Amino acid sequence: MSTMLIALALLASPPDGPSADGPFAQRGYYITFMRMPTYDLADWRRILDGIRDDGGNTLLLWVGGAFRSEKYPITWRYNEEHENVRHDFVRELIDHAHGRGIRVLLGFTPFGYDGVNQYPLEHPETRAVGKDGKPAAAFGIGCWGYNLCPSRTESRRFMIEYAREMAFDFYPNADGLLIESSDYAICHCKDCGGHFFEREFAFVRQISDELWARRPDATIVVFPHYFSGAQVPGFGVRAARLPFDRRWSLVFTPHSSNPEPSLMKQARGSLWWDDSLALHGPRDIRAGARKARDLGVSGYVPSLEAFTFVTTEAEEGQAWLKGKRQVPLGYGWLAPGDPPYDELPMRVNRIAYREFSRNPDLPFEDYKRVLGRELFGASSATQSVDDALELQAIFATERTWCQPSPVTSPERVRAMKERGELTTRKKADYRAALERLRAIEGRHGAGRSPGERELRRVARWALDRWGEGGGTLLEAD
Repeated sequence: MSTMLIALALLASPPDGPSADGPFAQRGYYITFMRMPTYDLADWRRILDGIRDDGGNTLLLWVGGAFRSEKYPITWRYNEEHENVRHDFVRELIDHAHGRGIRVLLGFTPFGYDGVNQYPLEHPETRAVGKDGKPAAAFGIGCWGYNLCPSRTESRRFMIEYAREMAFDFYPNADGLLIESSDYAICHCKDCGGHFFEREFAFVRQISDELWARRPDATIVVFPHYFSGAQVPGFGVRAARLPFDRRWSLVFTPHSSNPEPSLMKQARGSLWWDDSLALHGPRDIRAGARKARDLGVSGYVPSLEAFTFVTTEAEEGQAWLKGKRQVPLGYGWLAPGDPPYDELPMRVNRIAYREFSRNPDLPFEDYKRVLGRELFGASSATQSVDDALELQAIFATERTWCQPSPVTSPERVRAMKERGELTTRKKADYRAALERLRAIEGRHGAGRSPGERELRRVARWALDRWGEGGGTLLEAD
């Protein structure tokens, strides 16, 4: 998937930005902009304002595949409906971010992932080779294509020109780059062999030098795979051992980039990324903040990804998703153009991020008091807070990057049944969750505050999904 971390002195927020109180100089989010085609500039301004409200000063904005490259139209044709491809507003968005005290780093993956992985469709000679010695298989999230071989001259030429176009021609007002090394595949051809990360590093070094020549203050975040010599998670190969430039910042993730304390001491900054905010709940966010604090990184920048693309392949191996628009964060009551971040279940998590990134040791009861005050007012009841946490947990249960929680998606449960995965235990768990939703709806029928009315509305939406016979899927054996 995708993943992140950042820095101290040079990445400190501008004078009018939020204070860096707490253990992290950088706070904010990692957002896969390219997989969110339905939001326009006004929507993104609101999203940026929300980051500021959460105490954020950093946005890792993954824009590869989501700008209208003039040199390489193949990189955005799959994404023609994207509002930024249609109207190109990211430069204005960056200006808005700066006015809110937020620094923006442009994200992309060298030789892979969105936009870049479309190039081999026109230039098959650039296609990477798999472990089996055959051309790499298609892969993607939303944007399906092929990773490139960095040993090929044409791959290198394309990659540097595409990155230059994004950073120098389209969005020169950005504060730097997030160069996110692939977490799903590398090239195993005879030229790459055990030297893949050395080949990839040649590009990283070149684009870094070119950007610093233009912007000496630019922040460039890279992975440790070029310097550590350690085993690279998931690939069965070792990282390279190349010279480290102290101007680089580093990013670490739970699944693809192990923390490297010795490198962190040399780096301009370091960031910890995880999926706690996007896929889990407040206790996981607190655990993520504590992990980042204990690692000694300078920033905690978790994922806030919410996809809205139309699925053309069997994402995550799920054929039932093909042809459907992704439901952002599982909030199916939203129209395609409505961002999900101000909805009640996500507000539960955003408030958790704001509070625990400031103080990872904040007692959970103190967080609950803040949550109650902000969702339900000064006289909030303990039961209302518990119901908000329960609602958030139900929407997060078994949710994946591309699939809503089964409790809110009869379609997913039906697919599980067809594959023989709907066990007696799962059915009982889902029925119990629906009963908890009925109880939440019943307790807030009076709806004294807007927050309580929202609790009832969201619970009712989820229950209505099981109408007209849908509940028969969960009948006891």
